Amino acid sequence: MKVVVIGAGVGGLTTAALLAKAGLEVVVLEAHLYAGGSAGTFFHQGYRFDAGATLLAGFDPHGFFPRLAQSLGVQFPVRKLEQGESLMRVWLPQGRTVDRPVGHSHELAAQLEVFGPAVRPFWDWQERRARALWTVAEGLPFPPADGSELLKLVGQGIPWAHHNLRDLPGILADFLRPASSHAPADLVFRRFLDAQLLIASQADAQSTYALFGAAALDLPHRGPAMPLGGMGSVADTLAQAVRAHGGQVLYRHRAERLVLEGGRVRAVDVALGGRRRGEKERLEADWFIANLTPGDLAALSPNSLALSPPSDGWGAFMVHAALPAADIPPGPPYRQWAGEGDWTFVSLSDLYDTSRAPDGLRVLSASVHTPLGEWRGLSEAAYQAQKKVWQARVERQVERIIPGFAESAKLILGASPRTFAFYTRRQEGWVGGYPQVHPLRTPSPKTPYNNLLRVGETIFPGQSVPAVAMGGMRVAELVLSRLGGGNAVAKGKYIL
Repeated sequence: MKVVVIGAGVGGLTTAALLAKAGLEVVVLEAHLYAGGSAGTFFHQGYRFDAGATLLAGFDPHGFFPRLAQSLGVQFPVRKLEQGESLMRVWLPQGRTVDRPVGHSHELAAQLEVFGPAVRPFWDWQERRARALWTVAEGLPFPPADGSELLKLVGQGIPWAHHNLRDLPGILADFLRPASSHAPADLVFRRFLDAQLLIASQADAQSTYALFGAAALDLPHRGPAMPLGGMGSVADTLAQAVRAHGGQVLYRHRAERLVLEGGRVRAVDVALGGRRRGEKERLEADWFIANLTPGDLAALSPNSLALSPPSDGWGAFMVHAALPAADIPPGPPYRQWAGEGDWTFVSLSDLYDTSRAPDGLRVLSASVHTPLGEWRGLSEAAYQAQKKVWQARVERQVERIIPGFAESAKLILGASPRTFAFYTRRQEGWVGGYPQVHPLRTPSPKTPYNNLLRVGETIFPGQSVPAVAMGGMRVAELVLSRLGGGNAVAKGKYIL
């Protein structure tokens, strides 16, 4: 039984590794030189920069990644943050800052110190809802792709609902009301929530539905870790697992077109790069997994209508830099400016990670959200001018967090949505998946073809590295279920 996975993102590689371990013949096609896509790490002039995603979690003792690592026989190179250690510092209006330390009790203390007792009910609600959601979220087949997933959803949902019976009315209401409905009137606190949720759910607190917001705000308490060597080390480790279990990961292999026959995908036409540039191959398989956005998948399908990113989908403008460690004020590895102007998220390489920059230096990636529409239809001259303006905007905000940043930096690079589109081949540079404004926003893995499934941040549970890995497990289980393997992945034969 042969499976072709299109795209070596974390979701696709998780599916590939689990299916390879289950004994299937697996081939992963990746157009680029490295794995990970927007959660990859690229090398430039002696530095290792994260292409996009920088926050990593899921490494608590019973978390998803330790169990996945044990099952696959690999070890993810990470440094886990300790209880009380600050993951992030957020700069707010009126000159205030608030840290987000690991552990609910530590976070509550930090919040009370900055915002006062009015925020306690919000954080009590958040912890309670997040705890309830995380007990059922892993592997949850929502929305169900077929009858087997519907049965599994019911099988998981009924015991969970019974266990949470007292809170069930509130939980159901939180599917419909926004996260901001639980927040106090403090405008600065609400700005803090907006800035945090824009990172985690691609929408502000007034738009993010409350249940997702509670889970998204739980990141510092779900085993946060610093990926040594950069975020791409997660994808690299999964690629090693694919090979260790007999699969192949083929770089510079770009899927060009799906070959359809009788309502199924029979093969994929592949364009090769590197030394074999200009050559083409056709790979036949029994199953196909697309680690692609819906629009990118539609572009491979003959006679499919073109699909654009959602009107509220985001791009990112990023600034990558290297600067002396001595010039960076002490503080946590993640820092967010949520004061005046563009909200800017800054990620620094770990102090203990010497693999990403020469001695005495650290690398930095700063990102802001940018509307995709602002980058469409620009001439080359207009594009370069706009890129220069946006880069200056981001650098100005980084200066507020790291005074003297531009002067001390040894190297500064700018990356627009067009940059993302070129290197990751993501349609228009769309990142972050669907804004989580209602529970049915993120679709299931199914496609019009019964032997083709999707994986990645545009299926439930959505964005973030642990979320796409969980989605990858779900897709592996779905394939095995349709092959007669039942719920083997979820029940432990291949993961737990």
